[in-house]
Amino acid sequence: MIELYDYQKQYINKLRQFIKQGKKRLVLCAPTGSGKTIMFSFMVSEHLKKGGNVIVFTHRSELLTQAGGTFDNFGLKAEYITAETKPNLDYNLHVAMIETFNRRVNDYELMLAKKTLIIIDEAHLQNFTKIMPYINKKSIVIGATATPYRKPKEVQMSEFYEDIAQELDTQDVINLGKLTPAKSYGVPIDLSGIKKKGNDYDTASYYSENELYKGVVKNYKKYSENKKTILFASNIKSSKEVCFEFEINGYKAKHIDGKTKNREDILKWFNDTHNAILCNCGVLTAGFDQSDIDTVILYRATTSLPLFLQMCGRGSRIHNGKKHFNILDFGNNIKRLGFWEDRRKWSLKYELKSKKESEQPIKECPECGFMMPASSKECPECGYEYPKKEKTHEEIILEELKKIQTKGKKISELSIDDMIVLQQSKKLKSHFVWRVMRNRGKSTLSIYANKMNYSSGWYNRQLDNINDSDFKDFIIR
Repeated sequence: MIELYDYQKQYINKLRQFIKQGKKRLVLCAPTGSGKTIMFSFMVSEHLKKGGNVIVFTHRSELLTQAGGTFDNFGLKAEYITAETKPNLDYNLHVAMIETFNRRVNDYELMLAKKTLIIIDEAHLQNFTKIMPYINKKSIVIGATATPYRKPKEVQMSEFYEDIAQELDTQDVINLGKLTPAKSYGVPIDLSGIKKKGNDYDTASYYSENELYKGVVKNYKKYSENKKTILFASNIKSSKEVCFEFEINGYKAKHIDGKTKNREDILKWFNDTHNAILCNCGVLTAGFDQSDIDTVILYRATTSLPLFLQMCGRGSRIHNGKKHFNILDFGNNIKRLGFWEDRRKWSLKYELKSKKESEQPIKECPECGFMMPASSKECPECGYEYPKKEKTHEEIILEELKKIQTKGKKISELSIDDMIVLQQSKKLKSHFVWRVMRNRGKSTLSIYANKMNYSSGWYNRQLDNINDSDFKDFIIR
């Protein structure tokens, strides 16, 4: 029997409180690596002891295997529902692959109606929606996920779930010593002309044409050489290209995707090889636990916050001697979605105040500050023309991305670099930052202009308005 950590007990007690209040559809929201499978396995064990009837739904074979292994530690024996099995439907504990169950839902409808506890792992995924109408209203349903988030056009989790237990965030688990902190490195990539495939970026041709795979290898050598590494690519071609680049440079690398026949052999090789590099597409984003991974390479851009957090989380497991893990971001993901370890308050429903995924990418004119579509070649406000970009294969060097601590500080206490970060992340409007810089005098204004690569015309216009530079100081919340 596995002994639960105090914070895991805290989660279970919170869920029990909700149930006592009459709520039966609940979300267990816990960060990647905090032991969601252990928590719901404990609940399964306790429920069965009281004569309950349980089913656990999952969506990947890796998760199915993981759940089975954890069940063994709790002394649980399950009947598995997969494409290859014919389970005993009278059993009191089932673990089901959701796609198989969806295809045969009519065969399992009566069995599902008898279940008194239903666990849905990675509950934010849309493919669990189909089974919801078949669930008995008296059944307790626990949806386990690190990211209870769905995009605006998707069926929201609030349509089914009543409340959410979020006792800890990623940084809390790091502080408890149960997750490894990250060092993040990134480089600006121009995605303004990149088309989307479905709801996500299709970066394959851009990365291939600009030979970014060479930059990946050079930066791996600089920051993570001989470290066990997992790389996520947007498609199979990209994954194989960068894998080949690693191989011809003398590194131990293999590729894996959903159609790879010898997946188990490759995963065993990855487990047994201390400096292995595993390039993958479409697999290993969730439910894959390899604690000695030192580096996560994001060789793709994504609009999906859950996918981003899951990919980064593959390196967060505690391992002997591992003080941190590296995130090498080749898709502006951290700039777009925030740091992996940022605190996030989750909701069961998409909030309108959040930035819509359908919004057109924008950019700011360096001359007048006018905001325009990112694809614009000329500013419609002042006529500034953007220089044409020549296609080159320049060496890409990542830089460490550091999170500034501004909460609780006054604007007047922030450095120029702090102000630039807040401006670029849209937490402060450009015109407000300009007023602050003017208020600090010509010297500060000049340094700021150089750092932002603004023109002399912009600088002279700011000097003309330097007397109109008062601003209301405030504390950042």
